[in-house]
Amino acid sequence: MRTASTALFACLLATACGSASAEPPAATLAAPSAAPAPATQRPSAGGAPAPSSAGAVLEAGILYIWGADDGIYRYDGVTGALTRVWGASTLSRESAYGPYVLGRHGGATLLRWDGTTQQVCGGGNWSVVSTRGDCAFTGTGADVAVYTDSPEGGAGAPLPRMLLPADWGAGQFAWDLSGLELAIVRNEWRPGPVRAHQTLWVMDIRHGTLKKVFDSPDATSYLFGVKWSWDRRVSFWESATTSESFGADGVLTTLRVVNVDSGAAIDLGTTLQARAWAQWSSDGRLAFVSGGGRETFENKQLVILEPDGARTIVAGSLGKASGSATSALAPSWQPAFGRPLALAWIEAPAGGIEASPDYFRGVGPTAQRVAVTRTPSGNVQTRCPGLVTEGIRLSADAESALLLCRAPGVEHHALQLWYALLGTTPRPLVTGVGDLGFGYYGLQSSLLDITAWSLANR
Repeated sequence: MRTASTALFACLLATACGSASAEPPAATLAAPSAAPAPATQRPSAGGAPAPSSAGAVLEAGILYIWGADDGIYRYDGVTGALTRVWGASTLSRESAYGPYVLGRHGGATLLRWDGTTQQVCGGGNWSVVSTRGDCAFTGTGADVAVYTDSPEGGAGAPLPRMLLPADWGAGQFAWDLSGLELAIVRNEWRPGPVRAHQTLWVMDIRHGTLKKVFDSPDATSYLFGVKWSWDRRVSFWESATTSESFGADGVLTTLRVVNVDSGAAIDLGTTLQARAWAQWSSDGRLAFVSGGGRETFENKQLVILEPDGARTIVAGSLGKASGSATSALAPSWQPAFGRPLALAWIEAPAGGIEASPDYFRGVGPTAQRVAVTRTPSGNVQTRCPGLVTEGIRLSADAESALLLCRAPGVEHHALQLWYALLGTTPRPLVTGVGDLGFGYYGLQSSLLDITAWSLANR
């Protein structure tokens, strides 16, 4: 069974969620396919059971859900039907037409909201899709050069155009929100006993120009989790240690934000490294989880970085747990334009290392979690009835939300998806989503990683 750590690794390589393009992506490599067979007709991967529909909820719209069996399922709120439509892929950027999924061995496919599919990138070891529907991808096999689709392809299959040769040393890359620039991590060799040194560059696809925007003074420097804001800033983590354990505790690891035009950089200190828990809003604010230590249920604050560089603490307490300490996790912005935007998160009593056994089983004080949504009219609290509330995702109008719920005391296959009109009783959508990982290092599953939602696309 795949765990959340695998999902997070895959997602680190994918581009951040962006807006829908003004025009639908062109069919470049394949026409929409026929509707796939129902989930009951398909075997699950790795022996994990397939998720099940809890019934129709008309207001919930259409969902794509990644299950613990490594399948991607389509839930239809009108009928309650749950159908396996894809697999061996990672949910990536959403658009008005549906989410893109990135194949683990290359290629990208659009899963339309109506259930049909359309391949938009083919081949390569890795692909990312821009808001314009363009692809950037590496070569196949040992070819680590970076390519993009070329408009010279005409009405047929587009011709690949090399952006960077293999010896340039490209690592992960991510499109900006206009689909015209790429932020690219570069692997550079340094003299001496240096394990790795990576720098961050931006390429203007229109002109083929490159500019270095970040170079750490540390000899060993790993960069990961690159995400663009709407106002031409980029957030990413930098680690100066080769120890995954130290890095997860925040040792020699920091969240940074750099302005790609001015080069001005901000060090946000030790933060939780779960990719989905550092989220840009459409008005240029970054919500992130601050605080070190591998216990995700202690010493964690939700903080907002304002466009002017100021920081606002939203919820949570730093330091060791006390009777009044709380832990704040899993930020989720209202995915829409305009002010003020709603922000939601998960908040719970904090607990020390001694709370670990209860935390893993979803019982005890740390399981008393609640989803909080901050709206112009005040905070609204929402809970999964009789379950542990693990995550929340807001609709574009911030009037409804998806909830990630966990059955307490159940080791495997405990996650469920529920729908809530804020201020009313939630209703179940899909049960048996799976055991996708809970515990240390912020590896809890995020609704932003395992779902795509028709009511949340911009």
